[in-house]
Amino acid sequence: MHHERLTLRHLLSLKYVDAVARTRSIRAAAKTVSITPSALNRRIIALEEELGVDLFERNSKGVRLNSAGELFVQHIRSQIADLERVRSQIADLKGMRLGHIRIAATPEIARYLLPLQVRKYRSEFPGVTFEIQVIERSEVENALTSQTCDLAMSLEPNNTSEFHEILNIGQQIHAVIRTDHVLSNRTSLRLTECLEYDILLPMRGNGLREALETASSKKRIKISPIIESNDLHLIQQIISEGDGIGFTVPFFINSRDLKENVCYVPLDLKEVALVKVFIGQLRYRTLPVATAKFVENIRLFFEE
Repeated sequence: MHHERLTLRHLLSLKYVDAVARTRSIRAAAKTVSITPSALNRRIIALEEELGVDLFERNSKGVRLNSAGELFVQHIRSQIADLERVRSQIADLKGMRLGHIRIAATPEIARYLLPLQVRKYRSEFPGVTFEIQVIERSEVENALTSQTCDLAMSLEPNNTSEFHEILNIGQQIHAVIRTDHVLSNRTSLRLTECLEYDILLPMRGNGLREALETASSKKRIKISPIIESNDLHLIQQIISEGDGIGFTVPFFINSRDLKENVCYVPLDLKEVALVKVFIGQLRYRTLPVATAKFVENIRLFFEE
């Protein structure tokens, strides 16, 4: 019994170190783990004394991991991920759906795909909790390798060398047009037709924009947007008010952020390839049961 208490106490200390590493502040980390800053600092110092090495560099601006700390935190995150996977598997054996799902997702997926999927999943398995980081495409691989998430979701990720692909879902790009626009009654559009009008695009680095620019470069046409934004909802709002043509993908169209005076016309696949939604995990790791079930739900959603 004493050994079990010791194990749990050490696990809590490891989570404290991870919280400080993420926030780079004893005070900010203390809020996230619900203890006082002085108590948290004592826990960190006690662990450093037990290890016989400092884990953090301390200065007036806060704390940051040193080289030993970087190695230790990498080990911590691996252990926490392994423990969560085992807990989920044990809960599954009991016929219960418990667990904690850690997701890193790019902004368009976080805003337009995840809310409905999380709500549906929790209505079936209310014992499961979620942790969702919103990251840029360029940060997807790092989120996996740093083990701050179990599942990464991105529209056309930049680098997939550490990415074990679970799902790869093609999405046909649609033009976003006001219902009174001359092109609104078309069943499909060529990109070149759209480019005859004012264009609104996501910011550079967005997977949707990259797919459009790849298609336009093959036609030796440069896209020069009148407005750029990292918020697809804002772009749609501007179009709703009467300015230009934008672009989106079906999971946005299926969200609740739609405007009555805006319609969506698919682009000709001969000109613009499908944009891919990637869902994956770190190579050579096994997903917790609850997370694997969540992925299966998303797969079924796209198949409907």
